[in-house]
Amino acid sequence: MPLKTMPTAKSPRPTRQSRSNDGGTWQAEKSLITQTQIVQATMQCLIELGYAQTTTDKIAQKANVSRGAMTHHFKSRDAVFIAAAKYVTDLRAAEYGEAIGKVRVPAGTLPTYEDMRDTIVSLQKYYARPSFIALHELQRGARTDKTLKSAMAPLEKVLDDRISAHILQHFPFWSEVQGAAEVLRDLIFSSLQGIAIDPVGYVKGARLQRLVDLLARVTQTEFDKDYASAHGSAALERGQRARRRAA
Repeated sequence: MPLKTMPTAKSPRPTRQSRSNDGGTWQAEKSLITQTQIVQATMQCLIELGYAQTTTDKIAQKANVSRGAMTHHFKSRDAVFIAAAKYVTDLRAAEYGEAIGKVRVPAGTLPTYEDMRDTIVSLQKYYARPSFIALHELQRGARTDKTLKSAMAPLEKVLDDRISAHILQHFPFWSEVQGAAEVLRDLIFSSLQGIAIDPVGYVKGARLQRLVDLLARVTQTEFDKDYASAHGSAALERGQRARRRAA
């Protein structure tokens, strides 16, 4: 959160005419605002209506812009979906960093079961965000839309790379058990994605909590086994004792 500063005297707000004379700054700013409105409206339509039912007319209505404005900024339905895909994947990467950033494992220590569970709870909330449904709808559309598929493939790779970077930044100990890290990540992500795709399903409440507990136990067990194999049981115990002292 930015620091508060003492109020200062405000300069007169530039008029539209004066701003438009400043190298087209106003027009560029207005264009960016409109494009952002349209892309965000596309994401909302994907969430509320799904890929198949999201049309340019519905996007324009949701964005509160004219069809002329839509076609001025995005020449086709493909163009607006590709822009939305870039926006959504970037948002998902930022949300992932925010989600796991809430779990703190001090440097020089190793995670305990409580850390593993807190991480999985944070990830479950990450997959429960509306942006996941928007991304899932884009992925569904890419199955049959070759243009969207060609755009989505590199974006999904960038998203995966950014998630991996977040993991190593916040939890560097996973780099020491790369085999376990990969398979556990696949297990956790697949489980939580499946729940998020069907948010009104039967895995909720106490049943969801039991699944979270199980994923945390499996994750902790596999981490401990691989770490002890690589560094020895004594090193594992020292790291976890240090974590408990830090807590």
